[in-house]
Amino acid sequence: MTSPAAPARVEEVEASLLPPRRGRAVVRAVIERLAGFAGTIVGAVVLVEGALALAPGDAIDLLPNGDELREGPAREWGLDRPLPERLVATIGRLLHGDLGTSLTWRPGAPVAELVLDTSLRSLGLVIPALILGVLLATALAAWSARGGPARLRVVQVLSVTPAFLAGWLLVTGLNAGTWALMERGAIERPGWFALPDTPSALRTLLAVAVLAVASGGLTEMHAACDAELRRLRAAPFVAAAMARGAPTWPVLLRNLAPALADITASRVAWLLGSLVVVEKILLFNGAGAALWQACRLRDFPVAVGYALVAATAVAAARLVAELARLLLDPRLRSPA
Repeated sequence: MTSPAAPARVEEVEASLLPPRRGRAVVRAVIERLAGFAGTIVGAVVLVEGALALAPGDAIDLLPNGDELREGPAREWGLDRPLPERLVATIGRLLHGDLGTSLTWRPGAPVAELVLDTSLRSLGLVIPALILGVLLATALAAWSARGGPARLRVVQVLSVTPAFLAGWLLVTGLNAGTWALMERGAIERPGWFALPDTPSALRTLLAVAVLAVASGGLTEMHAACDAELRRLRAAPFVAAAMARGAPTWPVLLRNLAPALADITASRVAWLLGSLVVVEKILLFNGAGAALWQACRLRDFPVAVGYALVAATAVAAARLVAELARLLLDPRLRSPA
């Protein structure tokens, strides 16, 4: 005969088994995402190395008398090897932490030092642009959710301009307006004048704003935030909070966090790609401008080094977002 306390003991035993099962689910999910992280990096290196190898010309073409001296540099730089051998050699060096040396952009300089120096400068643009984009998208989603299509169109107009055009318009407009005021004697010459030749806080702010808003970036982030906010507002737990007379914003923000992690991670790849345009327009000596120079000068090791950093940043952002979702969303920790 079963005692009345037996069901309670069974429930306690089952409850005690859930954390290990959920723990195994989290570990399995982390391993899967780490495997994807490694695959993304290797895939990026293979893709960039292959694209550069198949492109017409190489670094030797830029050397004086390169045609006559081709055999020596080709053997020294490994350009005479078939593509599969070059890929194996590149991946082997990367596994040992060796990114090689620059061929034509900064001849003889270690690629790791070049990439690290310029990438740290670009972080000063990318991280603020990510933060600004998420804050603007969240605020605009809350604003447009209480309005009609007209509010959505305002957001779209703010973001529709391509990054290169937005940067050019801002620089041209500020320079022209400031020059007109200076000619009239209304103002003295500002310390930042003229853009983009003079380094200044304004130039940095413009770069961050263009990265965060232009080329549809703000529209895409706003659309994702708006859709998630509308879904959350219709959720039963929000209705329950309203019925209790409790404020709904803390509940909404807490449940919006996993989606914001995904949205932020999805923008990293776009921001890194836009760095090339924004840094060239505003004359920043960062990773984007350096990658442009490396490709223009056919400096394969430097280009592969930047591709590796970009792939690592994108994969790391996705990994962090997935881990954040695992920690913040209990449904994802449930055992399969």
